[in-house]
Parts: sequence; structure tokens; C-alpha cells
Amino acid sequence: MAILKEKYHSAYDDFRIGFFCKLSLFLGFALLIVYIFLRVSSLLINQNDTSFLRLIYDVSKSGYVDSLMAFSILLIGVGFILYFLHYQFAKLAEIADEIESEMEDKELDKN
Repeated sequence: MAILKEKYHSAYDDFRIGFFCKLSLFLGFALLIVYIFLRVSSLLINQNDTSFLRLIYDVSKSGYVDSLMAFSILLIGVGFILYFLHYQFAKLAEIADEIESEMEDKELDKN
């Protein structure tokens, strides 16, 4: 039978939320740029082209592009939620600093 150890998490530990926030925002905006490129290129490319442009036209008219937009919206939304959590962890760290300094001041006053 395994004994579970009690874990201590510091107020300064944000569980890498800042990294995942930046990553999801980057991927979301990158997918948004790809979506915009495909939509604009479908307006500019002629349907009768027989080169690489025809491939871009075919992809832009498929349902693949709409799923890019959906994933882009999801990733940007998750990025903003993670940004909010990262900001809250930073505020928590400030509060922990204030409480720690107050406790140190009270200990000095007692001595």
C-alpha cells in the first residue's frame, strides 16, 4: 500500500501557466493568419488554374478551413483564460509577500 506524500505548492509556483498561455495564444493567432490567408487566396485565385494555386483553391473551399477557424477561436479563448490565471497567481504571490513581511515585522516586535 503506497503512502501518499503531502505536496507543498509555493505561492510563486504558477504551474507553467505563463508558458501555456503564450503557446496557446501563438498557435491561435497562427491558425487565424492561415485561415485569413486561405480565405483571401480563394478570392484571388481562379478556379481554372492548373498549378500549386489550384491546390490552395481546393483547400480553401473545403471544410478544413472552417475547422482552422474553430481551433483558432478555441486556442485564443484558452490563452486568455490562462492569462487570467497567470495574472491571479502573480497577485497571489504579491499577497503572500505582504503577509510574510507582516509576520516578520510582528516577530521582530515580539523580540
